[in-house]
Amino acid sequence: MFDLFFSYIYRFMHRFLGVKRPLSAQEKTLAWMFSFYDFNYALSGVFINIFLFKQHDDFKTVVLFNLTQYAVILPAFWIGGHLSKRWGHLISYQLGFAFSALVFAVTLTLRENSPDHPYLLGCLSGLGIGFYFLGEHALTLDMTTEKTRDYFYSLTNLFTSILSILAPALAGGLIASFKGVDSGGVSDGSSLGYYIVFAIALALYLSLGFKSLQFKAKPVRKNFEFWKVLTFPENEGWNRYMAAQFIMGLRGGVFWFLLWILVFRFSQNEAVVGGYSMFCNLLGVLTTYALALWAKAENRWKGLWFSSWLMGLGCIGLFFQINYYTIVLYAVLSAIGSSWFNVVSNGVAFKILEKAKEANSRKLEYLAVREAPLAAGRILSLTLFWWSYSQFGENGLHAALLVFGFVHMGMFFVLPKD
Repeated sequence: MFDLFFSYIYRFMHRFLGVKRPLSAQEKTLAWMFSFYDFNYALSGVFINIFLFKQHDDFKTVVLFNLTQYAVILPAFWIGGHLSKRWGHLISYQLGFAFSALVFAVTLTLRENSPDHPYLLGCLSGLGIGFYFLGEHALTLDMTTEKTRDYFYSLTNLFTSILSILAPALAGGLIASFKGVDSGGVSDGSSLGYYIVFAIALALYLSLGFKSLQFKAKPVRKNFEFWKVLTFPENEGWNRYMAAQFIMGLRGGVFWFLLWILVFRFSQNEAVVGGYSMFCNLLGVLTTYALALWAKAENRWKGLWFSSWLMGLGCIGLFFQINYYTIVLYAVLSAIGSSWFNVVSNGVAFKILEKAKEANSRKLEYLAVREAPLAAGRILSLTLFWWSYSQFGENGLHAALLVFGFVHMGMFFVLPKD
C-alpha cells in the first residue's frame, strides 16, 4: 500500500517539480520507511512521556524512563554492531522495529499500571532506538549509491519534514477528542486517546518491520572493533569531537522531553502539546530549507555561533517564569536555532569523521562509538536535573533550564577549527 502511494508522489515530483534523478525501487522503499519511522516517533514519542507523567503528576517516573533509555542506547549500538558484522546490517534495523513495537505492546497491556514499570519501558525504548539508528545509517551506505545518495537524503528529508509536522498535531487532537470517555461512555481519565495513538504506533512499527523482511543484506563477516576505535591513539580531531558530543548530551538529556511536559503541565491539554510540537517542527523545516540557500562550508562557524545563542536565549524567559509568552518565545528561538545548529554541526561532524583514523574501513564503529559520550552527557544532565528539582523544587527546575540551555556553548572550546 505504501509503495503504491509513494509511487504516485515520485511521479508527481518527476512531472511537476522537474525531479529527474532516478532511484531504484529499493532506494524508494527505504526512503519512505525512514520517513514513516520518524513520523511514528513524532506521533508517539512525545505522548509516551506525557502519559507516564500525568498518571502521578510527577517527574520521577519520566526521569527514570529516560535515564534507563539513555543508558541502554549505547549497549544497543554495541550489540547491533556485532550482530551487523556477523549477520548483515539488516538485522539491527529489524531489531529496532521489534523493540520499538514492544514498548507500545507492553504499554497497552499494562495500561494505567505502565508508570509503575519505567525501567522496563525505558530498556525496550533504548534498545529500539539504538538498534534502529545503527541499522538506518548502515543501510543507507549499503543500499544507496554515491550518485543517488544526496538525492536520497533530500527526498527522505522532504517526506520526514511533512510527516513530522502532521504527526504530533494528529496525536494531540486524537487524545483530546477522546478525553474523559472510554468505550462504554464512562470517564476513564482521558487515557482512551492515548491507547489509540499507542495502538497506531504499534501497528506502524509492525508493518515497517514486516516490510523490511523483503530486503536482502549480505553478511559482512568482519570483527566489530568498538574498543579499538574508541581508544585509537593520535586521533586528536575525533577525540575533540567526542568531547563536543558529551557537551551536546548534557543539553539533550534534559531538552529531549522536558519542554513538552512543561507545555502539558501549563495547558493541561494534549491538543495544545500537539499544536506546539507542530509549530516547532514547521519552523524547523522552514529554517532548514532557508539555510539551503545560505549554508556553505565557509559559513559554518558563524552559523554555529549565532544558532548557539538563539538556542540559549530562548531559555532565559523560562528561567524567570513559565507561561504562554515564554513558551512561545522558546519555541521560536529554539526551533530556528536548533535547525540551524544541526545543519552546521552535522557538516562539521562529517568533515571530522572523514579525517579520523581508518575512517573508510571503520565507519560502523565510529557511528557506534560517538554514542558513548552522548549517552554519558545525557545521563549526567538528567541526574543533575533530578537532583536540582528534588532539592529546590520549582527554583531548581528553572535553574536547570537556564544552565542546560546554554551548556552547548562549550562546544566552541573543544571542536577543532580546521
